[in-house]
This record gives sequence, structure tokens and C-alpha cells, in this order.
Amino acid sequence: MRRSLAVLLLGSVALGAQQPSSYSYDFRAASGGGDRPMTGTVRVNGARARVDVVNSNGRDDGQYILLSNDGRVVTVVKPHDHTFSVYDADQFAHLASLGIGAAGKALTMKVRESSFQSTSLGAGDRIAGRTTQRARLVEHWRMDVGAMGFTTPLDESIETEYSFDPTLTLARNPLLEILATAASALPASDPAYAVKADSVRRSLVRGMPLRTVVTERKKDGEASRTVIEVTRYAPARVDAADLAVPAGYTRKDNGLSGFRLKL
Repeated sequence: MRRSLAVLLLGSVALGAQQPSSYSYDFRAASGGGDRPMTGTVRVNGARARVDVVNSNGRDDGQYILLSNDGRVVTVVKPHDHTFSVYDADQFAHLASLGIGAAGKALTMKVRESSFQSTSLGAGDRIAGRTTQRARLVEHWRMDVGAMGFTTPLDESIETEYSFDPTLTLARNPLLEILATAASALPASDPAYAVKADSVRRSLVRGMPLRTVVTERKKDGEASRTVIEVTRYAPARVDAADLAVPAGYTRKDNGLSGFRLKL
């Protein structure tokens, strides 16, 4: 009887520790002094989610993002003109580097040398009520960027520190993925570099980080910093109707170049 009771109690604890299928989380992203951050909320129900954003100017332009198929598909909904566009989530997350690559003959880019150094840093701060682990990734590259017959050599590095809860897997947020990798958009226009960078990040961090601090350093000593963090996470009742494209909207796909969102 005692053994059965112990097993029952352990099972109850494990069940209580499971992540809810319906929840929400708030996020914040800021660059430089951080006085004009971008904020937003992600609402999740099963394999579907919705991202609502308030731009750094304090305005909500009405657009929002839907995620489906466990984050593999991104749908941008524009209520003002009753249209929506559908994208592959991984391509959408590389929006900045893909845009640079699409510049075609206007720019020439060649990565000559690159390296990735990853380090586990142990326990981190408590973020959004969760205990975290920290890890650091340092990317360094040398490349040539040319335009109108002139070539400029670049020698830069990016240090990214991640804080994450390995027991928590939040729905992905492609907007935050864009911001977290924007500093490496130039070398990531090289497909081989992009694949390697993604592979190293996935091996280092489990799930979506609760805090990401990106420090970009140039050879001349100039540095810039971006901080992205989850500020709240909790179970929530999410209406499935809010996670679907409204009836009567028209699909209007014109490639990734057609996406416009003022961050």
C-alpha cells in the first residue's frame, strides 16, 4: 500500500510539472539604451500560436502573426486590408540575411573565414519565474563585401549569451529569432555559414531562450548590444478562434520581400 501511494504521489508531481498546452508569454526586445523597446504577447493553444506586437513607437499597426504546424508555418495577418500571407518559418526567421542575398548583383559577399566557440556557463538568473541555465556562443568571421566596384573587408565578432530553462519549451517567436540573428545577417547570406550557425545554436540551447543578450563587436572597437527577454509566462485560456485567419480574408503571397513590420 505504501509503495502504491508513493508511486501515485510521484505520478501526480510529474503530471503537475508538465507544460500546459494553453498558455501565454510576454516579451521585450531593446537595442542600444533600451528606452524604446518592442514589446508583445504570444498566446498558445496546442500546435498553434499568435504573436501580437507593440512597436517601439508605442503603436500597434494591426498586423499580427499566426504560427501553425508546431511553429513550422508563419502566417502574417493584415486586418487593415483583410489579407494574409504564408511563409516557411525557417526562411522567415532568416529574413534579414535572405534580403541581403536577394540584393543580387548590387552586392558581392564572400565569407573567407569563420569560427564558432560555444561555452556552457552554469546556473543563471531566475527569469519569468523560471530557473535558468546560461550558455555563450561567440561567432567570428572575416569576409569581403563589394558594391559598385569597391570591396570592403570586414572582421567582426558577435557574442550571444543565452539564458534558458531546459525543462520549458515555448512556442517559437520568429520575430525574436530575426532580432537575435540580425547582427550576423551578412555572413548568414552564405548558406553554409547559416547552416553551421543554426546547428551550433540548436546544440547549445534547448527550446526558446528566456533571455538573449547579443553584443556585436567590430574590429575598430565599436560595439552594440541587443537584449531580448521573456518577461512573463503563465497558463492561460486561449480561444482557438483567435489563432486562425478570420473568415473572408484573401491570401496574398509575394515572397519574403513583401513582409513589412516596423520593429
